[in-house]
Amino acid sequence: MGMNQLYMSLNKAGFMYKEESNQETIDFILLETYENGTTHSVDVNTFEKLFEDIVENPSYKALSGLHTFKLEDVEYTMTSEEMGYQKYFDKWRELGLLN
Repeated sequence: MGMNQLYMSLNKAGFMYKEESNQETIDFILLETYENGTTHSVDVNTFEKLFEDIVENPSYKALSGLHTFKLEDVEYTMTSEEMGYQKYFDKWRELGLLN
């Protein structure tokens, strides 16, 4: 399926938006909207850095697994649950955006 297909599905469902910053456009994934109207989101570059090991096949099973990623020269291995993303993947699957 590839990340672009996932982004297209998320965009169709209203979970993607763009922001202008220093002459560049940054794509964001909307993760959650709280009752007070504030939102929690992640930019696509960060999302791809965290899940770069499955860029070719971001299925529910692949996203829900164990991931190894590097942040500022430190390597981490965590599950999507430990990273705090599992609840979003569960929601996307319920909505039919992931299989």
